[in-house]
Amino acid sequence: MPDAFTVKAVGFKELEDVLVQMGEELGYDKPADKVLIPAARSAMEPVLARARMLAPYDESNTSGVHMRDTLRVTARRPNARDKRSQYVEQNDAVIATVTVRTDKRAISQEFGNAQHDAQPFLRPALESQADNVVNRLGTFLTYKLSQYKSKKV
Repeated sequence: MPDAFTVKAVGFKELEDVLVQMGEELGYDKPADKVLIPAARSAMEPVLARARMLAPYDESNTSGVHMRDTLRVTARRPNARDKRSQYVEQNDAVIATVTVRTDKRAISQEFGNAQHDAQPFLRPALESQADNVVNRLGTFLTYKLSQYKSKKV
């Protein structure tokens, strides 16, 4: 089992206050759709770039579809299935993920199998870019919230 990995972000009280105010004025779906989802997607871009660098590339693969070509970032409101995950809290407003098309190759690459040891690329990408993700999230939210506040003045 890999070592525990924790990222802590602080200073969200003002963010919560502004998002609640936006929700009351615009409807509660708007802040998630217009601010949080794009912020989460933007914040995860460095993880996507790093995962593409770390993902294996098989030169002999003539099918034209490589794992690194199927990597993508998604950001959305969590659904009921997401909320059953140990990684998603019940009160999470938005989740963002970097995913690869799920097939036997990707799973074997990340976790290993009976014939091959694990050669992970998704987890190391996230771990190496965690600080960058938090900083980008903060920058994006600061920009969006200052835009919103300037419209209100």
